[in-house]
Amino acid sequence: MVTKSSSRPADLVRLVYNEHRLILWLSTGYVLLGGFTLKLFGRPWPIAVPQTYLEFFAAWTTCTGAWLLWQYMRSPARLRRAIVLPRLCGAVLLALIVVPTQITFQALKQSIGHVVTFRSDVLLYKWGLALHGRMAWEWFLPVLRHPLAVIVLDDLYMLWFVGLFAFLMWACWTQSRTLRQRAVTAFLLMWIVPGTLVAAILPSAGPCYLAQAVPGATQYQPLIARLDSIGSQWGPLHARINQRNIWDFSQRDQWAPFAGISAMPSLHVAIAVLYFLIARRRSRLAGVLLGAYAILVQIGSIVLGWHYAVDGYAGALLAVACWKAADVMAKDAGSADAVEAIIANTVPERGTIARIQTACGV
Repeated sequence: MVTKSSSRPADLVRLVYNEHRLILWLSTGYVLLGGFTLKLFGRPWPIAVPQTYLEFFAAWTTCTGAWLLWQYMRSPARLRRAIVLPRLCGAVLLALIVVPTQITFQALKQSIGHVVTFRSDVLLYKWGLALHGRMAWEWFLPVLRHPLAVIVLDDLYMLWFVGLFAFLMWACWTQSRTLRQRAVTAFLLMWIVPGTLVAAILPSAGPCYLAQAVPGATQYQPLIARLDSIGSQWGPLHARINQRNIWDFSQRDQWAPFAGISAMPSLHVAIAVLYFLIARRRSRLAGVLLGAYAILVQIGSIVLGWHYAVDGYAGALLAVACWKAADVMAKDAGSADAVEAIIANTVPERGTIARIQTACGV
């Protein structure tokens, strides 16, 4: 059952737009301005490549189908609430926003080294020395002496990408619309401000590429040699495989998903912190687990040579700033409360559910 506020098509469109207008304006503005900037500098912007959209929507549709089936198996009433029109339209709209936003972000990130060059690595290296007394990775020499510990950090670091898709699925379908609105707004701010603007202001390649970005800089070669040594004995680390491939894409100036080079700030750490900030609103246990995960991502970013320690510190602070800014921006941005009330007040139609159960032999 859908309430009167969304019973007519015009009312439904108005309700969905009001809930998402801040998200729509942020994403659309970013895509248009980012695309203009890329074209201005003659950079690739594969916004119209069908394969990217098809692959994403195949994954999204599969996961959505599995989630809806799980809702029905738990309770037919949960399925009915899951497919109430404002919630369904919001899920589809959010999925439609993701691909062009990410294509634009990745294209901008992959342009940094070619347009502004990696001129901040030496500065970030010196900041790290001033803060830690030596290179931050040297504080983790006991970890590097244990290959299994490094392999676990490597796997946890890769798990971050799974977390991105898991967050999207939660954001598409969660019943907690007010929290959802703040979380999605914070995520968009993360891609726009730290991920694009700060990255362009402090362009850096990171420790694993320091020797290539700054000829003659060999400070991180012992770390890279240790990682390669672990890889030769235990199998190649994901980090070293990806670092080589990403540098190869950069040298060939070839666009590829998640192939941008930009160390400051660490979005891996920033988004892991954002996971923690969101999760603690839902569950104390989830908050503790994701808080621990954020700490391990910070350690992994240093041990695996992806980031200077200061990149992670900046990412964590910027995540908190975006989370607080999203709270202010989202308060009067739409009708999340109205949609949440519609979902909560939706009840199953007994006749329909009975027919489904009968057809399924339940």
